[in-house]
Amino acid sequence: MEKENGKYLYCAILCGEEKSFGRIGMDNSEVYAIPYLDVAAVVSDSPMKDYELTEENTTKHEDVIRQVMGEYAVVPAEFGTTIMNEILLKRLLKKAYDPVKDCLKLLDNMVELGVKAVITENTVFTDAQKRKDCASDIIGSLKTAAKQVVIGDLFSDRLILNASFLVNKERVDTFSDEVSRMQNKYPAIRILYSGPWAPHNFVYIKIGADGVEITKK
Repeated sequence: MEKENGKYLYCAILCGEEKSFGRIGMDNSEVYAIPYLDVAAVVSDSPMKDYELTEENTTKHEDVIRQVMGEYAVVPAEFGTTIMNEILLKRLLKKAYDPVKDCLKLLDNMVELGVKAVITENTVFTDAQKRKDCASDIIGSLKTAAKQVVIGDLFSDRLILNASFLVNKERVDTFSDEVSRMQNKYPAIRILYSGPWAPHNFVYIKIGADGVEITKK
């Protein structure tokens, strides 16, 4: 008897039926939904292996999630998550059903947008307090169009803001307008704006030795 393939997990969605998303997965494999009640795992068949954290692999992982996001709210899975077989996957879905469904309700019609603010003229904002005040002003402005914000690490001396915002799809244009307004207000700063992304910085599925962990911020 041929051994069943493992399942590479991309995300969870509200879906009570089997569904194919096409051959868009890792190694161009078919991506499809495996349901448990009205929650489904979006997976592709995969050998049980450690996926290298390469740009190609992470881009493929993100591209699948973004395509699924065109139709569904998603709870993204940690990159490289593989599960031994469909039986085990359904057991994990059953165990995590309530928290996953709660997260999906929270994320319905929501996207993540990333904003970074970088100093372009070093003669301006050399004072630490001015940098903080500028970052606070940008955050305060953008929060008016967002439901939630997560502040990330400042990994460069020129970076004064690194933030992710959870935004309703219907308010993305309003959020974009606020980004433009802040860019005009602070011409000495370059605002880098990205997305929409799956809400990795707000909630994600992690599967380890202790089972399923739903991380929510």
